[in-house]
Amino acid sequence: MIGGLESVYVREIRLWRRFEVMSSIETWEGTQVIGRHRFVLDNGETAALIMTMGGVYDRPGRRFVDIGEAVAALGRSVQPRPPTEAERTFMTSHQGLRRLAKGV
Repeated sequence: MIGGLESVYVREIRLWRRFEVMSSIETWEGTQVIGRHRFVLDNGETAALIMTMGGVYDRPGRRFVDIGEAVAALGRSVQPRPPTEAERTFMTSHQGLRRLAKGV
């Protein structure tokens, strides 16, 4: 479930121009995972960069799952790297905006 995103557009993508979207999971902390989605033009230039914050929601349990649990359920043993300064800034901004939206 996507909880928020931040995007920046740096190049125009004209109609019918080929591009690829390269997505990756960058890191996670607790129940939040950070994704990066890069729109790459056919000449290798970045047209847009989007960072997403998401999580795995357990509907019957009415909770967000710790990402470490989700990784283990997939049979993997991977530890997240520490968030970069940009990722930490995004996470802090996202949390503040959520508080504002909830009226807290």
